[in-house]
Amino acid sequence: MKALRYLIPLLVLPLFLTQCEPKVDPVGPDEPKEQESETHTLTFVLPTYGEGASTDLKTSWQAGDVIVVHGEYAAQQVSVTLSASDISADGKSATKTVEGLYPYKRDDCTSTMYASYPGDKVDNLKHCFFYSKFSTTATQLLAACNDGDTFRFQDVCGVLTFEPGDEYESYTIVGTKKEPLGYEFLQVKITDNEQNFTQYTGSPLINLEGDIEGGVAKIFIPDGLSMAGAVIKLRKNGQFVSIYRHTSPIEIKRGEEFSLGDISEGIEPYDDPFSADILDLDADGNANCYVVTAPGTYKFKAVYGNNSVSFIEGVEDAGVVWETWNNGEEVTAGSIIKSVSYAEDYMIFHTADEFRPGNALIAAKDGDGKILWSWHIWVPETAIGTVSGIFSTDCMDRNLGALVVAQAASAPVAPEAFGMMYQWGRKDPYPASKAISSSSPATLAGTQVEKAPARISLAESIANPTLMGHTDNGDWVDPSDAALWSDDAKTIYDPCPPGYRVPTSSSNNFWGDISTMAGWSFDKTNGWLTTGSPASVFPLCGYRDDYSVESIAHAYDRGLYWSSATGSETKPGVARGEDIRPGSSISFKETPKSRSGCVRCVKE
Repeated sequence: MKALRYLIPLLVLPLFLTQCEPKVDPVGPDEPKEQESETHTLTFVLPTYGEGASTDLKTSWQAGDVIVVHGEYAAQQVSVTLSASDISADGKSATKTVEGLYPYKRDDCTSTMYASYPGDKVDNLKHCFFYSKFSTTATQLLAACNDGDTFRFQDVCGVLTFEPGDEYESYTIVGTKKEPLGYEFLQVKITDNEQNFTQYTGSPLINLEGDIEGGVAKIFIPDGLSMAGAVIKLRKNGQFVSIYRHTSPIEIKRGEEFSLGDISEGIEPYDDPFSADILDLDADGNANCYVVTAPGTYKFKAVYGNNSVSFIEGVEDAGVVWETWNNGEEVTAGSIIKSVSYAEDYMIFHTADEFRPGNALIAAKDGDGKILWSWHIWVPETAIGTVSGIFSTDCMDRNLGALVVAQAASAPVAPEAFGMMYQWGRKDPYPASKAISSSSPATLAGTQVEKAPARISLAESIANPTLMGHTDNGDWVDPSDAALWSDDAKTIYDPCPPGYRVPTSSSNNFWGDISTMAGWSFDKTNGWLTTGSPASVFPLCGYRDDYSVESIAHAYDRGLYWSSATGSETKPGVARGEDIRPGSSISFKETPKSRSGCVRCVKE
């Protein structure tokens, strides 16, 4: 199905746009020092704006305005509330005697106190030093350092305005290349010898919403943020009804207005692709796998794995790659996912009218049909639970992709309990065995799994998620990449759904000799192993071997469960996983990355 196009093709945002924690002075004590407070008569001076400056910028103090003044510690900061008698006749300055001040003296600057406005947006850290931290960027923010007893405030943000007309009540705006329009928090540093208006920031905000008052919208945006253009959707009676596309660059400077002016002539009707009954799958985060437990229409952001601000570039189409019922039955196309589309940076899919458990892979494509990224849609038959005591954090009660929980019974484990299989470091799954002791994988409807003649590049694996690269006793990707999965953090290639990740190599107790754990037992005939207390069942569903990736080896009497740890620097073609061979050996060992094993996701 062709994508619903409303935006200009996007560029991928740099991966470094993630939340940064403010630094802490390593020599500063954690608690306020013994120090007598001081009383000062302080003067607060607003910025001076040129003729024709935006009326949305603060040009005069008002009674009730709250300014926060601090030194080294937030616990000692003072909230100063202005009264009418404090304010000068022109409103440009205010003077007030303030008690309980604790100046912060350093050798590298002469300023000793710092001020922030508005007070209700100030969110200073315990140890704030000369920083002013704000909890939002969606309003005018002012900060200053003292020169004696005078604070001359400076703007932190600029303002973007446009006039759509009186009929609209609110808007949402997004840059055409998904540029940040603000931050979850913003911390600035202003002293007498240093100014940094984005000293530390929270996660970038890609789109902003706000009200339209008197036919005018005003949007505060931090200094230096710019856009190649913007898309503005306009809401009336609670519904988006119109859209405006601004195709020229927008440059934001502190204390200045960038006005789009009257945009009414460029406004077009808007056909909203998102009905009210569409369910948002990434409300708890983004991932390469999403779990669906009921029929309906779903959406999630078209981003790279768990990076919520790195959007897929150039999407023009979307579709189903394959579907499986996790067994040997011939799969009916469209029995799990009826249709897939793309609109306004979201993947949208509809489950089949007759809801059926299974697994599917859907993809975003360019105009030539090339796959740009793909996602695993997991539709379990029974609700997914969690188990404690197997790893150092709770894990799922089944393998990734399993439709049901494996049973430790006197009957063969159902293939629907095997889950999916993964070459180490890949985000896309492959079917496990269609039945206990069968070397044939579960059947697929759609694009079939294909064996590459040798190793493949990472780009080839993304464009061809059903192509299995390999080398005997080694890697599937060329060049080898030790960071595809990581012990340090969930990566954009991690195959687990939101809130879960591939277990780390330090996630005891599972790694090593399972037979030393409570609840240990196995049945090779029926293909199961139990371990832990209370016991959890791990199916012995074999693995796709590195030298024969098309078929399943040792289904029913062996198992391979991956960790996120790669091998040593001298062995880039191997990673670490639990090699389970009951009656012979059970060990956490280096295993060829070409081999496909199971994943038991753990909570992040």
